[in-house]
Amino acid sequence: MKFYFSSNQFAQLAAFDFHQRQEIIAIASSRLSPLSKFILNLLKLAVLIPPFFMLANIDSWLFVIPLAFVLLGYFIVLRPLSLLFISSHLDKSIEQFERETAVE
Repeated sequence: MKFYFSSNQFAQLAAFDFHQRQEIIAIASSRLSPLSKFILNLLKLAVLIPPFFMLANIDSWLFVIPLAFVLLGYFIVLRPLSLLFISSHLDKSIEQFERETAVE
């Protein structure tokens, strides 16, 4: 199982530009089962809530530290998890994207 940090690491998406990859990822995200979406959202909450609680209790410039944790959590944990969940739906999403763009 490969861990992806960016959409351009998918071999299937190599032929597409950034905006097309984002559209394909949106299609793949919409194909996730409700259980997968629920699990993914719970994981996101588990990563994001603690730093925000820390932010609520800080009144000085130290709020930057939890804010940095939120950003790191997103780019190091949440984005790869999202890409991992949608990776099984990419082929069908690419087919759907190509059908939709061929019609236009």
